[in-house]
Amino acid sequence: MPQLINLSENEMLALWKRQMHIDVVRRECSVERDDGVDLDDLLLTRLRQWYAHLLASAPLQWLPVEDLRTEVLLSVSADGVVTAMKPERCVRPVEWRLAGWAHSVTDFCQPGSPRALAQQRLWTRSGCADPVIVCYDNRLVMYSLPEGAQPVLMMARCVAVPENNRYIFHHDALSTLPRWDEAIGPTC
Repeated sequence: MPQLINLSENEMLALWKRQMHIDVVRRECSVERDDGVDLDDLLLTRLRQWYAHLLASAPLQWLPVEDLRTEVLLSVSADGVVTAMKPERCVRPVEWRLAGWAHSVTDFCQPGSPRALAQQRLWTRSGCADPVIVCYDNRLVMYSLPEGAQPVLMMARCVAVPENNRYIFHHDALSTLPRWDEAIGPTC
């Protein structure tokens, strides 16, 4: 497992300023203005957007992946279909497994895909030997439980938003930081 950087928001802001070559040069005087742009606020907005995009789309090796199974609420239908409400911190699922399944699921179906549509009929639905998970915005629908079994989530690994406003990522993700001239756009 690669070593990940773990920074507070203030540390991340300082890193952004250094990467964008806009960090303040220290001099032995101070100047205050109250009519300019709040640069830190502007950068924090862009920084949060960058990090949200990173969590949603970057390679898994660059990101914090956590097992959030204790934060997942499960419900089961009479025909063994399990619905899991995604925890708030879950950006995207990585690997999930129910007790009784032959293996975990790492390839999550989109609702309109042929494999997801096959789950709507009892005769074409997957079972515990070849489980399928259909990923909706706020929930995952898991097919299916062994007959008569209760849903027990063994694993719910997800790319997760770190707690306490931390920024956790691999050093290689710094290559995706915008340059300052690209971040502000045209000025005329």
